[in-house]
Amino acid sequence: MRPSVFLSPLLLLLLLLLPFIRAISSSPIEDVCENVQDSYVDKEYCIRTLKSDLRSSKADAKGLGVIAAELTIAKATVIRSHIKELLKNASNSYDRRRAEAALLIFSNVIPSLRWSAHSIASKFYASAGAVLFVALDAASACVGVVELGDAADDYVNLTLLAQAITVHLH
Repeated sequence: MRPSVFLSPLLLLLLLLLPFIRAISSSPIEDVCENVQDSYVDKEYCIRTLKSDLRSSKADAKGLGVIAAELTIAKATVIRSHIKELLKNASNSYDRRRAEAALLIFSNVIPSLRWSAHSIASKFYASAGAVLFVALDAASACVGVVELGDAADDYVNLTLLAQAITVHLH
């Protein structure tokens, strides 16, 4: 027999199996980021952010949601430390009161974010998503009260990512 007789059916089979091969070979990170990119989350940002955590290479979609929430917690903790420093260095009562207000906001949001991460891990996605939605306001509530710089934008982007993954899981 001629090789072309075998080649045509083999090529046809390969073309038919290609979508399944792609589905098997795509990573959970790429799948999740593809699905959340319409939720104010850039796909490349999503991939880059999730891959920054070593645990993400072995995580499923739920695990990626937990990781995103934990990255948000870490950023909120950095912001809280920055606000504590502002409070310590406040030169007058006006600046001190402003820093106290911001500290109160971020001190309260961190336990809520922890609760969200635990809820995602426990598959209580609707509850976690609702709390993450409220947590988005922490940075904007502090705008004009204390200077957070790029950390505020980073926090908002991480919170949006965690919320988008949670909504996708729900």
